Amino acid sequence: MYNHRALGRPLSRSLLASALLAVIAAPGYAQTPVAETTTGQQHESDQRFTFAIAAQPLLDALGQFTAITGIAVLRTSDEPLTGSAPAVHGQLTAEQALQRLLASSGLTYSRTSPRAVTLLPVPSDGVLNLSDVNIDANRLQSAWGAVDGYVAKAGSTATKTDTPIIETPQSISVVTRDQITDTHAQSLRDVLGYTAGVIATEADDRTTDTFVLRGFQIANSTYRDGMRYMSNIYDGTQEPYGMERVEVLRGAASVLFGQAAPGGIINVVSKLPTTEERHEIKAEVGSNNRRQLATDHGGSLTEDGSLSYRLTALQRDSDTMVDHVPDDRTYIAPALTWRPDDATSVTLQATYQKSRTTYVYGLPAEGTINGTPFGHISRHLFTGVPGYDKTDVTFWNIGYLFEHAFSDTLKVRQNLRYFESENDMPAVSLEAYDAATGTISRTAQDRQDNSHNILADTQLEWRQHSGRFEHVLLGGLDYSNKYHRSERYLRTASPLNLYGPSTGSVSSTATPNLYSSRTRVEQTGLYLQDQIKLDGKWVLLLGGREDRARSVDEGLFVAEKYTSQDSVFTGRAGLVYLADNGLAPFISYSESFEPQSGNDNGSAFKPTEGEQYELGIRYQPAGSNTLLSAAVYQLTQKNVLTPNPVDATRQVQTGEVRSRGLELEAKTDLGDHSSITASYAYTDAEVTKSNSANLGQKNAGMPRNMLSVWGNHRFGEVGPGQLRVGAGARYVDKVSGLFDSAVVSPSYTLFDAMLGYEIGPWDLTLNATNLTDEDYVSYTYAAFYGAERTLTAGVAYRW
Repeated sequence: MYNHRALGRPLSRSLLASALLAVIAAPGYAQTPVAETTTGQQHESDQRFTFAIAAQPLLDALGQFTAITGIAVLRTSDEPLTGSAPAVHGQLTAEQALQRLLASSGLTYSRTSPRAVTLLPVPSDGVLNLSDVNIDANRLQSAWGAVDGYVAKAGSTATKTDTPIIETPQSISVVTRDQITDTHAQSLRDVLGYTAGVIATEADDRTTDTFVLRGFQIANSTYRDGMRYMSNIYDGTQEPYGMERVEVLRGAASVLFGQAAPGGIINVVSKLPTTEERHEIKAEVGSNNRRQLATDHGGSLTEDGSLSYRLTALQRDSDTMVDHVPDDRTYIAPALTWRPDDATSVTLQATYQKSRTTYVYGLPAEGTINGTPFGHISRHLFTGVPGYDKTDVTFWNIGYLFEHAFSDTLKVRQNLRYFESENDMPAVSLEAYDAATGTISRTAQDRQDNSHNILADTQLEWRQHSGRFEHVLLGGLDYSNKYHRSERYLRTASPLNLYGPSTGSVSSTATPNLYSSRTRVEQTGLYLQDQIKLDGKWVLLLGGREDRARSVDEGLFVAEKYTSQDSVFTGRAGLVYLADNGLAPFISYSESFEPQSGNDNGSAFKPTEGEQYELGIRYQPAGSNTLLSAAVYQLTQKNVLTPNPVDATRQVQTGEVRSRGLELEAKTDLGDHSSITASYAYTDAEVTKSNSANLGQKNAGMPRNMLSVWGNHRFGEVGPGQLRVGAGARYVDKVSGLFDSAVVSPSYTLFDAMLGYEIGPWDLTLNATNLTDEDYVSYTYAAFYGAERTLTAGVAYRW
């Protein structure tokens, strides 16, 4: 038994005694030193305190630490505590400050309750064994909560349970809040800029969140808090300021989520309520007349912490590098958690977002990728008609996250959300390019889209431990009903000279576009999964799912109506071995399906089918905050459309696309001073079955090689505050067009940097993206310029 004693200065003994008594008197303290964080509750280690601790004896410094944080510091022996502690200043979490105080003491600590830590000696081999105090290091992080630094050790997207990443037999990457902040990500595209094997489809497009992952387009596989978010890609883009973390599950993943592209799933985890007080106000100015004000608040509304809240909001007014294209946004996201007892929690969530921008239509390869007698098309050129083109999107959603534990082993969760979006997006399109004059013809289209969907996911989780086996059994039923209506009218527009200013007009006569439609898709899925651990070394994952979907597609201006019903079973199996030295090799097989629009002579097309074989290894050294991973895979998509060999005007589903690749990723936090993330992806995707000339062609939109690295370092005290710097580089290989593989975009390298300075509660930042102002292009159906060099200065006040 440990003889816990409180530490402290003489002047603080009464405060420390009260804190220690509160810890010891807490219900279940002796039995459950660490409580597993429940769904919907953000991990409380993200609160920041203002520290001003001078260099002094360690005993006195730890007393000041407790006075500031209210966290009691306990020890396991009566031996006097000697040594000195360095100065600690600035806005830090409790764990960051404690790590600095103990940096040269030969001591480490374990979190024995939410309000206490216990000092422990660092073993001679540097490996800390926490078994004596019954602490699972991976449980110090929640799969749904905040992470200090860049290394997330637990995730939920791959299993829908709170599972250590090292025990997951499929590739998954997590981008934490700290990394999002350090890289100053302004879109989901920016958030994933340093993630292996992910690339945005249209460079600097601000109207959609679409990507290519492992060689396959990810258009409708973006999720929020484990549920599909939007009905249509034009329903809006997600605001990074409201993200706690982003998880990317690579490869076929329909077993838990239903219909999904074979490339994988992108799941955004929202900022959720916390019982610890946190407040931030941040103002920014930057390139292209950017002005932004954001605020984030959270804390407990009751003394017992049963009611807590989170309020995140943002207002932006900005231009962009393209003339007449704004980037304005209003974002408000309140959340409220009610926890009547330790077994039950309900989190109410809502979001309102209004964005004002304009879709930038793709340019011809001539003048962007290929040379012309007229020179280079300016990346500032607006190809629409000023005053006509716009993309005004307003969406809102409301829902809840509910969890109740019937016992220590059985719990139920239900997540529900209603989402609605309105999009007014009249736009001018480019048509035929005249190489002799540099002029391009144009058409115009009025377009209004309306979407709504309702989703519910009910899960029953049972944890059972008997003898050599541990089971985490998950059963679930999810339901979605989504509706999308797109009303369009055609107009004519005057031609445009691509080497002159934006000019022209749109006709006043509008005719109905026969592609106007309304679509409703209703889907129900029943899934079952078992995570089986044998002797604490082997982890076997087995899962299966049955989906039933019904879709109705109707024309608004033509008497056409297509109804399809699909029933699809998907499965998954994986195995992980947890070695004593931190290595964890894994192997897995997974399946996916994705519905296709259109029909063959009146019969609706069947969904495409994806299957993936993956072999990988992770390395998580004991006692460190490092996670290294490597994986090779083969991913095949079947039932792909290809021309009918008998009638070329029709299509049949005998095509196939195969992707093979290698992915490497490293994330590490080196103490409290440095964080690094690095990745490399090699992707070889090609058409393996086709009735057209594209047989054997490389599947477009995905570069063969991608390489990135970003690092952040804190220098400590420089003058009255603390200095930190960050820098990164991203290399993208040449890549053929997503819808026109004959056009190849050149390779490019982008450099980013940041500079930060903290003075007490104030944080001053300067971020630069595309530091060298690289002029680069991505190509889908046409060429899209990437963002030019952008500078942003910010000042934040946190308390």
